[in-house]
Amino acid sequence: MKNIFIIPGYGVAKNIFKDEQQKRYLGLVFNHIYQICLETKQNSPLIIFCGGPTDLFKPYKRTEAGEMKKFFIFLARRDFVKKYTKNWRYALEQKSLSTMENILGAERIARKIVGQKKFYIFVEKTRERKMNILAKKIIKRNFKVIPIDFDLSLNRYYDPEFLKKKEDWDIKMASKSLKDKKFFDQYRKTLEQRIKYYREAGSKKHRETIYQWWERKMKEM
Repeated sequence: MKNIFIIPGYGVAKNIFKDEQQKRYLGLVFNHIYQICLETKQNSPLIIFCGGPTDLFKPYKRTEAGEMKKFFIFLARRDFVKKYTKNWRYALEQKSLSTMENILGAERIARKIVGQKKFYIFVEKTRERKMNILAKKIIKRNFKVIPIDFDLSLNRYYDPEFLKKKEDWDIKMASKSLKDKKFFDQYRKTLEQRIKYYREAGSKKHRETIYQWWERKMKEM
């Protein structure tokens, strides 16, 4: 059985090699993949980095997936692990702007793999329930969601009721999008507007802007 690892992105750091949050996330994910490969005796997994053009720094050309891969390659090429990682294979899904699109894009890439597959899907802790629900709708079976509680920013400590409301809203939008192509396109435009809103606010106010956007959008839709 082929191991497929899906790694969703959470923003584009100004410099991923200096960003403690991104390094912590990817370091923990790296160790999970390493351990699973050892335990399953599968040393040639496919690792799919997911995340589109959410860069808040001009000229806005970087993607979450592309930046994560750069740092991950650095981890994999360290002298004391490279003999274990030399057969790891990587793929990029660079268009997604949501959890739903992450899974859809990764599933399309994985279709090219012949034979049985086991999906391991990483996710930030507060999004775990949503990831399980959407993975069941899209991948359907042979998957395991692995929560990574890496976030030490304001995002992790919002009021639990707000976080639940936000996740419920996103699950509702994604579920409807999977059934209705017209709504899917409408939701995609909403996500594109969100990135534009974040860029106009600037990276220094990003955490506060996230809260403001969600509060407003949940009332509108």
